[in-house]
Amino acid sequence: MANDNDNQPFLPKYRDTDDEANRTNSEDSSRPHLSSVKSASRRRLNCLSPYISHTLVFILTSLLWIFLIPNPRLSKAAQQCSASQTSPSASMPTSTPTMVGMPKHSHSPVMAAHNHGGGHSLADQLAAPLPGGSRGAQHNITSNASLIKCGESTEEAKANGCHYDILLNHWVPEQCRDQEWVDEYKEDETWTGFADEARTQRIEGIDAMSNRDHYFTSTRDHVNHCVQLWKKQFLMLYEERNIDTISASWGHTEHCSQFLLDVTDKFQDYYDEPILVEVGWAGCYVRDNHTHAGM
Repeated sequence: MANDNDNQPFLPKYRDTDDEANRTNSEDSSRPHLSSVKSASRRRLNCLSPYISHTLVFILTSLLWIFLIPNPRLSKAAQQCSASQTSPSASMPTSTPTMVGMPKHSHSPVMAAHNHGGGHSLADQLAAPLPGGSRGAQHNITSNASLIKCGESTEEAKANGCHYDILLNHWVPEQCRDQEWVDEYKEDETWTGFADEARTQRIEGIDAMSNRDHYFTSTRDHVNHCVQLWKKQFLMLYEERNIDTISASWGHTEHCSQFLLDVTDKFQDYYDEPILVEVGWAGCYVRDNHTHAGM
């Protein structure tokens, strides 16, 4: 009987060889397909390359122009913001003109009276902004007007032809001198100055008062100062007269109004006194915006 190995001597020898041949044939048959796929991909990539490169160039160029060309609206807003932070409008009374003629270390009756109760200097009061903090450009009594200064000392004021105004307790230029209101203010006879706070050392004459750094008067005199100044202020505005920087100062107006309220606190017995209030009907003068726009 023949041995199994003798009957099938070819199986161990040729089985692997046949398998390898089959795999080789399979791989050889698949290579043309893979090659065609790769070729098609390369062709598609070559076709898309110009579009991709153009798109990238467009995006990069757009970004470059965005950063290089400033936005006009943003630039204008930035300029307005910078201007508002660096300097207030020249058309509004500011701390510089309101301090005209005032000594650097002045202790005038106005400041002394207010410091006694409020602790704020006259310089702070005169530099106070309008209600709401507005310093924007707008037409007002100082628009289209030239500011004339007296200087910052008595010597400079005299050299510049200024006069001491006892109602304002400031040196003022000749153009803003108003003797009529000075005379009415003096009729109260409380204007006399004293060298000491106790008011025992009387200063004789306005000239002597004007040559001092400070002097003292009385609460009654300061009430008269505020009252007369408000009356004068009305005519200056109503008749469009020349106006001094004290009368044009919102800070001084606010000071006088608060000072009068503080004075009444000392006489609270009058708080409950009856006051007749009559109902009336007021008119309203409406400004012509076109007129002011051209001023």
